Amino acid sequence: MKDLIRNYKLTIKNRTDEESDCDPIVSSASSAYDYGACNSGIFGHDFSTASEDETVKTTVTVSRYPSQDANRQVLTSFVNVYEKLKGVTSANLGERFNKIAELGRNKFEDTFLIGIETSGKASSWETLHNFPICQQEEHTTHSIVTIFAIWNTTMGSSLLAMAWGVVRTGFFPAVIIMLAISGLCLYTTHVLLSVNKKHGIISSNFEVPELCRLLLGKWAEVMARIFSMIVLIGADIVYWILMSNFLYNFVSFVYDAFHGNSTEEMTNAVLCPKNIVLNLNTTYVFNPSMENSTFYNIWDLYSTVPVILAVIMFPLLNFKSPTFFTKFNSLGTISVTYLLIFVAIKSFSWGPHMQSWSEEWTLKATFPSLTGMLSMSYFIHNIIITIMRHNRHQEKNGRDLTIAFSLITFTYLFIGVVFYVGFPLAKTCIEDNLLNNFSKRDTLTLISRLLLLFQLFTVFPLITYMLRQDILTNLNGIFKLDSTFGYTKIMCINFVVVLTCIMFACFLPRIGTLIRYTGALSGLVYIFLLPSLLQMASLKKDDRLTAPKAIFYCCIIVIGSLNLFSQFFISDTQ
Repeated sequence: MKDLIRNYKLTIKNRTDEESDCDPIVSSASSAYDYGACNSGIFGHDFSTASEDETVKTTVTVSRYPSQDANRQVLTSFVNVYEKLKGVTSANLGERFNKIAELGRNKFEDTFLIGIETSGKASSWETLHNFPICQQEEHTTHSIVTIFAIWNTTMGSSLLAMAWGVVRTGFFPAVIIMLAISGLCLYTTHVLLSVNKKHGIISSNFEVPELCRLLLGKWAEVMARIFSMIVLIGADIVYWILMSNFLYNFVSFVYDAFHGNSTEEMTNAVLCPKNIVLNLNTTYVFNPSMENSTFYNIWDLYSTVPVILAVIMFPLLNFKSPTFFTKFNSLGTISVTYLLIFVAIKSFSWGPHMQSWSEEWTLKATFPSLTGMLSMSYFIHNIIITIMRHNRHQEKNGRDLTIAFSLITFTYLFIGVVFYVGFPLAKTCIEDNLLNNFSKRDTLTLISRLLLLFQLFTVFPLITYMLRQDILTNLNGIFKLDSTFGYTKIMCINFVVVLTCIMFACFLPRIGTLIRYTGALSGLVYIFLLPSLLQMASLKKDDRLTAPKAIFYCCIIVIGSLNLFSQFFISDTQ
């Protein structure tokens, strides 16, 4: 093995002296690859030979010889494999040692290995772990683009509920909790990047589940995949409730305008739905008797509107690829920017309305509503590795991540704090969707609802597509089903997703409740548990895991557990 490494070093040195340029490698899936490729790892952490007696067919894809940097990366990967195999006896190496030797001999040829595909009876989980060994993606994204990509990804429905979270916590405690949860989420995100940098495999699809498989085992990967799907289905449900709300208010506005009922509401009215009527169906009007009309008996927010929305939305979910909807991604930034302007205009027009600043220091018993919601608000851990992988300046990942979280924290603080301070009615009137506190005839509110409605119409198919792909991938991995596209199974999955969304929109249309439960549950796994376990596993491999460090990471896990359990002991009516 030492001779193989030594000869390969000499070969790399000679070849790099002769060649300075190379042709780009073009991916069939995208144009993400630039010059060269890398080999960041061949085998996983498990060198068991239980399935080595089974046949493995290896297909090699070749391209022109890579650049000098790619050569060094390949050499590094061979050295890493050598270090992993140093303590293994020759009897246990078997076929794998021959594969490594064969790969080394391939480097003497005028072609360069860029991929390995395995097929046959041998399980990819036990041989090559199904990891692409040479898929080096080009770092093309500037730092500013990476920062705003993180910011835009985390901006979701919790923006509309942030002021409600402040009400449930108390003003000053809410600010402190927002900063604390932000710092903790930033730290655990950085932990994931650090562990991936040290142990991860350079691959276009290598994320937290694959990292868990390498360091913790298959059980951790299964857990990561399950809770990643929980986040997606939770987002779908919340988005469905919001779309139903926005569609209901817009159609009601049009109906009232054409039937002369618009005079029933004042244009700039600030509403307290809790004090208007007790019936949820008449929350958004001043004159409850108007709800007795035939139109409002049919056009009901909590029965017919979610079903009518399904008739409109369901055909959009059955496309083979959601590429068309990705063209509207920029709407997310526009919507968030407009919402910031909307809150600023409304709050500054009202002026400060705080009765007693001293009372705002009191921490309310319902503060877990905010901690659970923030776990969803700062949730980006399941895709952070992919986002940061594209950053052009990898050495500045820590800085860019910190700036992004600072921007996220500022946005949430601005929406929640400014709206809370300026709200002119009793603070308990603030809804978990702050737009519900405004008349449907309010011009700025109408624009907000239309803009958000159109954005959600384009985002919902994307979220559902990702959820569908996760479901199919996991089912294929468990039951070895056919993973090819088929309209029958796609429509069945979409039907179940839409039916679930309709049920929640009709019987539990509380986005604050859904966000805090989803955030606390998925946050326990992705924000608190997995980063801590991965870090401890990494430290243990290096013999650097001390008792204080273990206690520290166990405390993080305990915080996440308490955050989840506390959600079951508070009520949204308190």
